[in-house]
Amino acid sequence: HLQAVDLPLAELVIAASVVLAGVLLARGTAQAGRGVWLPIVAIAGIFHGYAYGESIVGAEPTALWAYLAGLALVQSAIGAGVALLAARNAWTMPALAPRLAGAAVFGIGISALAGQLIPG
Repeated sequence: HLQAVDLPLAELVIAASVVLAGVLLARGTAQAGRGVWLPIVAIAGIFHGYAYGESIVGAEPTALWAYLAGLALVQSAIGAGVALLAARNAWTMPALAPRLAGAAVFGIGISALAGQLIPG
């Protein structure tokens, strides 16, 4: 926004990325590797970051810095927490659990996608 660059259909791409992630998880391709996940996460990250930025563009500096600091802290805490749990094998889960989580993510994505495609 600051450089007058607009990403078309950002909300639609975000919803579609959630649907795609849910499908891949539900199909059991969570361990597919970087070749599958890296492009998906990179493209989704650009659009998700764009949407986060879109919500704060034009705000006064104090609100902008507070928003960015809060966003960075929360995202860092979530990432660090998940990394610590995963590295220590702090939980054991049956093979079906990631697939069920993928189905839930898919459902959320379909809901968001429907909200973008169906007027009203």
